[in-house]
Amino acid sequence: MLKQLHLPITRCLAQVPKQTNIAYDNNEQFPSELLLSLNEQVMLIANLWIQAGLVNGSLGQIRSIVYDTDSKPPDLQKYVLVEFKNYYGPHWDNANPKFVPIPPITRGSRTQVPLAMAWALTIHKSQGLTLDKATVDIGKVEKQGLTFTAVSRVKSLHDLRIDPPFTFERYSKLQSNAYTTIRKKEENRLAALSNQISTSPPHQQL
Repeated sequence: MLKQLHLPITRCLAQVPKQTNIAYDNNEQFPSELLLSLNEQVMLIANLWIQAGLVNGSLGQIRSIVYDTDSKPPDLQKYVLVEFKNYYGPHWDNANPKFVPIPPITRGSRTQVPLAMAWALTIHKSQGLTLDKATVDIGKVEKQGLTFTAVSRVKSLHDLRIDPPFTFERYSKLQSNAYTTIRKKEENRLAALSNQISTSPPHQQL
């Protein structure tokens, strides 16, 4: 996907001190190497400003890659300018209110730009996100909550594609699935409660 952009790709290496006393799981650190290009779809992998929408999992596209005057690849960038559709903070560029400069930050023993390529993501990572469109692979077997989490990332069925498609037999089995039964009971309970509230006589004011 990155090569299909037909644009230059810059290699970005994390800064790591020669000696560190920090005990940190490598799985919790930023990647040691990052490949960046203009128009690349990326995901923010750190909570930078929750109130403004810059949260772990936010999706955007790279619009510019800026280095200090005495730096060049694979050095760290001064910042990467990313367009986040769900950014609601003050404007860094009035002409482009969704553009946000993302500088390198430190996690554990690594300093890196907190971005990752995001043409694809796991269902767990997509939890809480709202996507414009999505192609979803729901796997071969049902797992508690995962299928619902995946297909509910979009606002409309017109924006959802399931690939590979599932069979009618699988759909039929879902009707007797234990989790489906629990969900139906809860929906019926909420519907009955809503109907009870709507038909109750209004309270008299004293």
